[in-house]
Formats: sequence, structure tokens, C-alpha cells
Amino acid sequence: MSRSGGENTTPSNRWNLSVSASEPIFNLGATSSIRTARISYDKAASDYRLESASLRQALYSAFMNLIVAQEQVRVDEKIMNIRGQNAKLIKLKYDSGMESRGNMLYAAALYEQAKTSAAKSARSLNTARRELLKNIGASVYRPVTAVGGLTAPECEFNAGSVKEVLAKTPQVVSQEKSLESQKERLLSARYDLFPTVSASQSMSWSGPRQYDVTRSWSMGLSASLPLLSGGLTYYPNSTKAAKLAFKGAEESLRDLKLSLENDILSSYDSFLNSRDTALANVDVLAANEERYKESQVKYKAGQISFIDLENVEQSMVDAQQNQLQFLRNANSGKASLENLLGVGLEAQ
Repeated sequence: MSRSGGENTTPSNRWNLSVSASEPIFNLGATSSIRTARISYDKAASDYRLESASLRQALYSAFMNLIVAQEQVRVDEKIMNIRGQNAKLIKLKYDSGMESRGNMLYAAALYEQAKTSAAKSARSLNTARRELLKNIGASVYRPVTAVGGLTAPECEFNAGSVKEVLAKTPQVVSQEKSLESQKERLLSARYDLFPTVSASQSMSWSGPRQYDVTRSWSMGLSASLPLLSGGLTYYPNSTKAAKLAFKGAEESLRDLKLSLENDILSSYDSFLNSRDTALANVDVLAANEERYKESQVKYKAGQISFIDLENVEQSMVDAQQNQLQFLRNANSGKASLENLLGVGLEAQ
């Protein structure tokens, strides 16, 4: 609604209403933009899977480190108690003239060393707790406890189907989406020379009053052909740059597949080695514990020397410490392999 007039013109009202619409009929650039948006969405989804896998590995490792730290405390306390008992036994034998002063002092030193190791394990336990709390997003420290058995894990993976598995990993999918995006950019650069066609239509009503109007309409078809819109060198340079970027993305994808396949197979072999070592050491650990029990009886009966007892004891201690490390390596190897395979938090 408008009102107008002038020096020699009587003021009057004018009522106007118009509706217009336009839509592209042929626009390859707009179509390419839609495909690019879809590719970007798919790439974002694969990147999310990649981050989820990394977070899962961090959480799994922190949880497993806490279990190992708890077990380490138990083992070190056991060793401390054994060496404390041995130190008392050697001291009694020394007092009775049946053992040398050097052996007595050495047994006492081993006991002090075991107490130090137990104290270090307790501090390491607090460190492992803080690490787990940090990874789960807790800002306040509290003495959490990890519940679970420390065993040699299994992993369902068929090395013969690595190429099929490789194609589904988020790293490869993300790189493939980057390649598709570069391809669309190349097409979009070429589309700069294609014309665009659009249709438009409009309808309007105007008159002195709302119910006394004249209707008019229009329809049109327009075509636009870009001629040197970006300058003489814009099209060849932009096309050349897009081609080089596309070839670079192809090479990156090829290198990623080769590298990731090698990493997956190497990680799987490393996991198998760690798991088999942990399983094989179970019998070694059991044998060392039995040997130590037998050596204690023999030493009390005077059948072996303190040095023989200490050697057997040290073998048992080493086997127990090694087993913890073997189990840690096996579980860490599994977590690393699953991270490479893109196993995320949603996995059970």
C-alpha cells in the first residue's frame, strides 16, 4: 500500500501485490555443490569413527594399565613378604652361627629393596587411577578400582581377508571421500565453461483499492554463458590445479592402503607374539613357584646354601614380573590392532 502526490498532483493511494519465483533448470555447478556436500558429510562420519577408535584405545589402555598396576601392587607385596620372611630366617641362622654375615646383610638388603618396590607400585597405582579418570573426563581424583581379570586376550581377525577389512577402515574411507571431493572440484572447475539456464515467473496485482486491481503476469527463460568471467588464464589454471590435487589424492590413497595394510599385519603378528609369550610363561611361572617352595624346605634342612635359595627366589620374582609385562603387551597389542581396524566405542 502506497500513497503519493506532488505540487500539482492530488495525493492518491495505490495498492500493489506481487509474487515471483525462479528455479534453475540446468546448472552443473550447483549440482556439483550438492554432491560435494554429501561427500563432506560421509567424510565427517568416517572421521568420527576414526576418533571413536582412538578414544576407545585410550580408554582400554588406561583401564588395562590400572589392572596391571593393581596386580603389580599385589605381586610386589607378595615378594616383600617372602623376602621379609627370608631376612628373618637368615638372621636367626646367622645368630645361631649357621649363616655368614654377608648373606644375612644381603637378605636384609633384598627385603629393603622389596619394600621400596612395593612403595613405588603403590604410587604407580595412583598414577594409573588418575590416567583413567582423565580419559573418562573426571576432574576429581578418587581411588577407583578396575574390576576384571588380567589374562591373555583373543582377537578375531583373519589375516587372509585383510584387503576386505582394509576397505572398511575409517582411515581408508576418509581418504576415499577426500579423493571424491577432489574429483568434484575438478568437475566443478570444468563446469565454469558450461552455461546455466533458469526459468522465472511472476504475478502481480495493482490498483487504487484492494478490490479494484489489475492483474498482470510474466514468464521467462534465461541462459547465462560465462565468457572470460575470471580472466584469460582463470579456467586453464583452475583446471590444472584441480587435476594436480586429484592426482595427489589418488597417490595419498594408494600409499595409505599400502602402509595401513602393512601396519595391520605387523600389529597382528606382534599381538600373536605377545599373547603366545604370555600363555607360554604361565607354566614357567608355576614351575618357578614350585621350585621356590622346594628350595625353602631344602634350605631349612641344610641341603642347599643361601645363594642357591636366593637364585631360585630371584627366578620366581623375575617370572612374576615378566608375566605382568607379557600380559600388558598382549592387551596393548590387541588395543593397537583394533584401533587400526577402526573398532570404535560402539563395539561390544
